Amino acid sequence: MAEISDPSAGGLPSFDIDMFPTGDCDSGFHTRNNPSDPYQRTNIVNRKGAVDIKCSCVDVVHGRYDEGSYGTLLVLLFRFDPRRRARRVASANISLMFSGMKAGASRPEVMAISLDGRFSMQETTRSEEVTRGGDVSLGVSAMQSVEASAGCFWERTTSADVTDSTTVVGSIDLIGFDYGPDNCASWSLLENATRKEGVPSSMRVGILLRRKTRDEFKCLVEIKAEADFKTGLEMMFGSRPKDDPVLFKPSMPPTSKLMKYELDSLGDFDLDLVSDVTCVTMKGGVVKEG
Repeated sequence: MAEISDPSAGGLPSFDIDMFPTGDCDSGFHTRNNPSDPYQRTNIVNRKGAVDIKCSCVDVVHGRYDEGSYGTLLVLLFRFDPRRRARRVASANISLMFSGMKAGASRPEVMAISLDGRFSMQETTRSEEVTRGGDVSLGVSAMQSVEASAGCFWERTTSADVTDSTTVVGSIDLIGFDYGPDNCASWSLLENATRKEGVPSSMRVGILLRRKTRDEFKCLVEIKAEADFKTGLEMMFGSRPKDDPVLFKPSMPPTSKLMKYELDSLGDFDLDLVSDVTCVTMKGGVVKEG
C-alpha cells in the first residue's frame, strides 16, 4: 500500500489510482479487455470515488505516417471530476508506454504529442513578505579589566510579487528500454498553488506514432495522482488492481469521431486540432423564467 504523508507537515498524500476507491460497489474492478473484442477499448482507465479519474480513447486512426512508414494517431481524453465538496487532485502524472506485443518485437516510435513543453494558465499574483534578522553584539576592548557587551536584534523585510499558475508539462521519453526510439508520451498536471482548486478538469491530447510494420502493438497507461488529505484517505483503502494494456490492431478502420483524417499523411497532422484543456465548464441557459 502506498504511504500517506503527514498533513501537519504541509505535505499532500500521494497515491496511484490503480486502487479500490471507496464509495462505489463496483469501483474496485480494474479495466479489462473484452475477451471477445480485445482491441482498442474505449474505456482505458475508470476510477470512481471522491474524485473520479478517467481516461477514454476518443479516436484511433491507423494509416501512413509518410511514404516510407506506417503511422497511428491517438486522441485521448483525461478527466478529473470531484464528486464531493472541497475535494481535489493537486497534481497528476500521466504516462503512456508503447511496445510490441511480444518481447523483442518492433515497437512504435512516439513522434509528436499535444502540449509538448511547459504551458501555464490561470495565473495569479500574490505579494509575499520575507523577514531576515540576526544578533549584533557591542563590546569594549579586551584589554580592559571589565568587559561589557550589549546585544540588539536587526531585521529587514522585503516584499516581492509571486506568480502562480496551473501548469501542464508534456514530454516524449524513452522508458523501459536502454536503446531505440522514444516510446513514451507523458504529461504532468500541477494545480495553482495559491488558488488550490485542483488540476484541470479535463485534458484532450493527441499522440502521433510512427511504425515500421503493420504488426499489432500495445500501450501501458499509468496515472499517478496527489490529492488533498481527505480525498487521499477515501481513495487509499483496498488492494491495487492493474488495468490491462490497451491493444492496437493496425488493420482496424479509423474511428473518426472528431473529424475526418487523411490516412495517407498522418505525419503532417496538426495536433492542435484535437488538443484541449478545460479548467472549469460553466453550464449556460439554466435560468428559466416563470
